[in-house]
Amino acid sequence: MSKTNKNQKSITSFFKNPGQTSTNDSSASKPKSSPIVETKEIKKENEEEILKMPSSSPPPGPAPAPIPSAQLILSPKKPTVAVCPTIQRQPTSETEWINLSDRFLLTNRNFEVQYAHLYAERLGSLRKIVTKAAENRWDRKIPIKRMNDIIPDEECILVGILFKQMVLKPSIVKQIATENGFSLQPPRNRYVDPTDKLILEEETQRIELNGKIDVDQFVTGIVMAIRGYEDEKGVFIVKDYCFKDLSIPKQLSPIKDDRYILLASGFLLSETSIIFNQLEYLVNSLTQSSNIQSKQIQNILSNIIRFVVAGNLIESSNRLKETTNQAKYLTRKMTASSVEAMHSIDELFNKIAAITDIDIMPGVNDPSCHMLPQQPLHPCMFPSSSKQKSTHCLTNPYDFQIGDIRLLGTSGQNVDDIDLQSTIDNRVHILENCLNWGVIAPTCPDTLSCYPYVKNDPFIINDTPHVFFAGNQPKFETRLFKGPNNIEVRLICIPCFAQSNSCVALNLNTLECHEISFENQTPQIIQ
Repeated sequence: MSKTNKNQKSITSFFKNPGQTSTNDSSASKPKSSPIVETKEIKKENEEEILKMPSSSPPPGPAPAPIPSAQLILSPKKPTVAVCPTIQRQPTSETEWINLSDRFLLTNRNFEVQYAHLYAERLGSLRKIVTKAAENRWDRKIPIKRMNDIIPDEECILVGILFKQMVLKPSIVKQIATENGFSLQPPRNRYVDPTDKLILEEETQRIELNGKIDVDQFVTGIVMAIRGYEDEKGVFIVKDYCFKDLSIPKQLSPIKDDRYILLASGFLLSETSIIFNQLEYLVNSLTQSSNIQSKQIQNILSNIIRFVVAGNLIESSNRLKETTNQAKYLTRKMTASSVEAMHSIDELFNKIAAITDIDIMPGVNDPSCHMLPQQPLHPCMFPSSSKQKSTHCLTNPYDFQIGDIRLLGTSGQNVDDIDLQSTIDNRVHILENCLNWGVIAPTCPDTLSCYPYVKNDPFIINDTPHVFFAGNQPKFETRLFKGPNNIEVRLICIPCFAQSNSCVALNLNTLECHEISFENQTPQIIQ
């Protein structure tokens, strides 16, 4: 009989019958009849009225063909709505842009459900894939068991989701205790402690892990398979572990000419910003690339087909603290400094949008809800640049395609949070781990805020990208990840522009990237 603890509360202990569970984004909070049934009912109710109408002959010519990509949903209480599903289509040119971020768009914000459903859905979605990876990795004679079927000292394989028990992890209980006079927890760069534990959970039970697994290298929310046995203390001794197998991305065909994407993040504009000159150098280099003496930089900047900004347009301190506690009638004529910062950003983007497409992702400091996935910034924040068709306000995370190249990226919150919960020093290694784990942000919603999804987990990486990036990082880092089946993924950490005065140019033909500094009037490649 297994000695695992059945009484402890599990992060996946909120499984419900799908028919009884309220939904979030993909469906409404109450069950609805199917669109076909609704349409038939409405037609039946209105059949007599239609027959009473005077007959008229149809207009000459062939009848209009139905639209296959739209499903007509009729409702007696609501106007007609056309729901267009996401269609995976092939690019018509080698540089065509296709936005694949529909799964990050919220259609219904429902906060009446438990956050644990997200981890339950993640485990349910990845269980079969991880189980198959375990069968391919280890001897099939080793049984794959549920935790309630474990026999002590008998080797087996378990599949579950990790929970990292951390004594230093911030919690609302500790904050309330601080407000009531208890000692304040000192600020820390990391919340790692030698007493931290890894616990594997499934729908029914949980079990503590020990053995050949480094606690400090893992975080909560990772679905994995572990091989080992349970000892006499009820602890599972790990011999080996594995994650889901990466899907094989599409084989890339070479592009005739070199084309580049310029990646930037962290402008952090405010009243006290000192990077306005560097931003001007950036704009001048893009609009007047023919004046650059360096042939290499001139070739790069003259072939930029897209400018991606990965969040943190403004600084977090733009809200004046001294006016927060004042009466409204004293501050009604005051203008927030963030308004001026966004006006400067709009002028910058307006100049760049005149020569190339620009993709704007929100960051943790920007005027968008901080919960992931962050929704696109409203076009009214960019009154000038939003008038141009080349300006695109997008989600964070952002999934898109240029020709055959699949790119996936965030504004960096996922990497920053994993850095707090582990001892992984290399930020690009964190990106590599997220790719191997198969999840963009595994710590959502444990230590990283996100919307409470129920029937889907948008953070699962189902399709392996060719490029995986994160913005607002301390420095530029890159690595070419090489996996099985000749899988190659370019990993990029985009530096904060306010600190580095640099952007990253990605070559779409070779997937090589360069850090370009705009600290001076003459841009330079940083080796």
